[in-house]
Amino acid sequence: MNRIGLIDGYDERRVRETLDHLLRDRKNEFRELAESIGIPRTTDDWEVIILKFCLDFEDCFKIWTDSEEPTSIKNAKCMTIMRGIAKGKKHFIEIINLENIVQTIYTEFHQTYKRVS
Repeated sequence: MNRIGLIDGYDERRVRETLDHLLRDRKNEFRELAESIGIPRTTDDWEVIILKFCLDFEDCFKIWTDSEEPTSIKNAKCMTIMRGIAKGKKHFIEIINLENIVQTIYTEFHQTYKRVS
């Protein structure tokens, strides 16, 4: 299955190339997130699932910091994402560490995507 198509609003070829670039430098971070949120690395395109998760988290961050009230659907989506990050963690610092990894991945994705032609 080609999961790249699930990442809306982006050119599939450029997303794949951008992801390949990210994986050269951030493979360990992708693995840590996969383990943390329970995505088996034996799953086809598990890296795409992690990238999609990071981009969804970015949307949640925008919702949290926006002045408009989000819809109940957006609230539920964000709570589900946060639950995925926080599940099984014993310390708040573990959650913050994972959120920082997610932020690094989505920030670098956007920077690299702009450069890929």
